[in-house]
Amino acid sequence: MTFRPAHVYHALSLLALTLITWVIAATGETNLPPLLGSVRLATNLLYLNLAASYFLLLSDRYAGALPRVGWGLFAGIGLALCAMHPVFSGDLMEYLIRGRILGVYGLSPYAHVPAEFPNDLLFGFCTWKQNPDSYGPLFVLLETVPALVVPGSVFLSVWIEKAILLAFLCLGVFFFRRLASGFADADRLAVAFAFCPLLVVATLVDGHNDIVMLAFTLGACHFFRTKRYSWAFIFITLGFLVKYTVLLILPFLVAAAVKEKWGRGGKFPAGFIVRQIAMNAAVVVFAFAPFWAGQNTFLALIRASGWFYTNTLPYALHQGLALSGFSVSEATVKYGLLAAFGAVYTALLLRAWKTALSDDRIFFRTLCAAYLAFYVTITIPFGFHYLLWCLPWLVLSRWPFENLLVTLYSFAGLFSYFKRMNYLLILAAAAYFAALAFKRFYTQRRLA
Repeated sequence: MTFRPAHVYHALSLLALTLITWVIAATGETNLPPLLGSVRLATNLLYLNLAASYFLLLSDRYAGALPRVGWGLFAGIGLALCAMHPVFSGDLMEYLIRGRILGVYGLSPYAHVPAEFPNDLLFGFCTWKQNPDSYGPLFVLLETVPALVVPGSVFLSVWIEKAILLAFLCLGVFFFRRLASGFADADRLAVAFAFCPLLVVATLVDGHNDIVMLAFTLGACHFFRTKRYSWAFIFITLGFLVKYTVLLILPFLVAAAVKEKWGRGGKFPAGFIVRQIAMNAAVVVFAFAPFWAGQNTFLALIRASGWFYTNTLPYALHQGLALSGFSVSEATVKYGLLAAFGAVYTALLLRAWKTALSDDRIFFRTLCAAYLAFYVTITIPFGFHYLLWCLPWLVLSRWPFENLLVTLYSFAGLFSYFKRMNYLLILAAAAYFAALAFKRFYTQRRLA
């Protein structure tokens, strides 16, 4: 196996992202995300080049033939990107200061907020000073590591936390490759996932923690596919202890596992269900116990639950209805879409029960559809990194024009740093369906 030109081009395009740091320093930009036109212009040009390199990588049928030294090279590029200060989001700095509440001050970040530590090294980087930690206790421990190792260095704190995320990215790629093993081009799919710009930027440039939840989710689905259900549910629980939205796929795994166990044993698997609930509930209680702060443990999520944010798809729908002359309240749109999501989700659950998700394509497309339907109803701030939750299932679903679809999906998220993502997603969907329509029209013309 040798390097393909597509590998080299994409590697250089990813490495070129480090130029953003140089442009930011040269222009004196201080905002996250960048506001200065020169920084945005440079970023957009780098992104357009990256989109081209990624699409060519996806289109290369031999892209999976990447030698081990190639994987090492990309890991080295990942380590270089870890040294970048976050560019498009300050979430990483929010993680780090809350990790310092535990690691430096010995207090629970659920019970205490950054505003209580105005002299802290990272206080000036914090925006949400009144919010307690909004993630699970497993991630609280992970974000505390830099505070314990390098309490006096901002740069090394950023690099170490991102290096931890890079390790989970590698773990996620490992489990993704196992899930893709049923496809003839499994290695190419693994490359498409591992080097996806959306994944790389969200994880290694901005340092979002979604990859940790995603790695555990991919592990859970791997163990589920191999019928090691106890491991599958433990991994789902570990994902929950990082970020709670992993619960979105739990009912599918439960339904399919119970159906398979029931069919194999000939009776309802009550003992299996009780054991799984007891074991995983014990893990959750044990993890939360040292940090528990009552309602404050989930205060950040409770505060966000009533929002109707401007970068969400429900907001775009509400705005479109208003421009069309229909006077509909935000609440009507919000709860109407939630009801629609409930109907779609129920239908997907029934499908999971009926099929036990025994077929790879049904399994991947069911999870993909669940996440895409969820995105349509999100009314809290819709970060581009949320798109990571669906990314592996989108790649594995093998929808028509899959290379175009994954590229559009990724860059609708990435370009949202300076535009509202809801409109970019709508444009990306329109471009994709236009391509499908053109293909159908062209095929019919040829047959005629």
